Amino acid sequence: MNDKDLLSGIDPDTTGELISRRNAILKGATTSTAMMTALRIGTVPVVLAALSKDVYGQTPADVLDVLQFAYLLENLEAEFYKAVTGSSTSSAFNTAFAPVRATLTTREVATFEQIRKHEIAHVTLLRTAIIGAGGTPANFTPASFDFTGGDGSGTGPFLAATTNKGFLLAAAQGFEDTGVRAYKGQAGRLINDNATLTIALQIHSVEARHAAVVRKMRAASGAPVKASGTITGRQSGITGVPAPGQALVDSIYAGATPEDNTNHTAFNGTANATINAASLAGISAFGGVDAVTEAFDEPLTKAEVTAIVAPFVVGSNP
Repeated sequence: MNDKDLLSGIDPDTTGELISRRNAILKGATTSTAMMTALRIGTVPVVLAALSKDVYGQTPADVLDVLQFAYLLENLEAEFYKAVTGSSTSSAFNTAFAPVRATLTTREVATFEQIRKHEIAHVTLLRTAIIGAGGTPANFTPASFDFTGGDGSGTGPFLAATTNKGFLLAAAQGFEDTGVRAYKGQAGRLINDNATLTIALQIHSVEARHAAVVRKMRAASGAPVKASGTITGRQSGITGVPAPGQALVDSIYAGATPEDNTNHTAFNGTANATINAASLAGISAFGGVDAVTEAFDEPLTKAEVTAIVAPFVVGSNP
């Protein structure tokens, strides 16, 4: 999976604005190589912090909170992929995942290594952004996480991810799909800056590529998910996880606005109106209800994401 230049995936009008703001950042006192790399890699919170700090001269409290929240999620994912690829600073983690690592194909290993590089870069960039915004990053280490979902016991319902490739890919999908919905769930907290929000949501699509490629890996391995990498309804294609793991997986695709939602609010010229996209005339020609649910990543609230990741964070208090 190639790390494409972010600007190539953004429409021309927004690209022009982004380049203008990037140039402004280049003249700022807090500019760093890490911050400029953030604009290319496409980490939502990092770019928000960079633009807010250097262009506007201040970072709203909401942006800082989003940064701290994202920092936990990125650390969780980074440490997970380090363990999977045998590059963790924890020899216990490397050893634990050795059995499943031996079953991965060359291409699967390369994909995990590429995602790992992205996540490590995101952690570094987020840390820089938090400090630049006047905050103090939390001190996460491998010991902060339990990838079995056992809250430190090492024997949680996802223990099979260390020995079974299908289970490992399912766990990776769960982490990635949670991250995509988590980022979107924080977008509303940035609503006061339309330009930054527009850029953030477009960058968010880059982050979603991780989720899509993991789902494609699962499809190639025979899992009941679409080879396109899309999510149909609440269908995760993940079953058979020992309790309470299955309920946790199901919650990733549920929430106040579940993934099978077809109702969307739009401004009709006079006021906001809710439209059931699945009922639109001719929608059946474009895939019907399934296509409607696949077209949107629905948000998860901070509380919902916290409940999902808590078993993987030692102390259950992320």
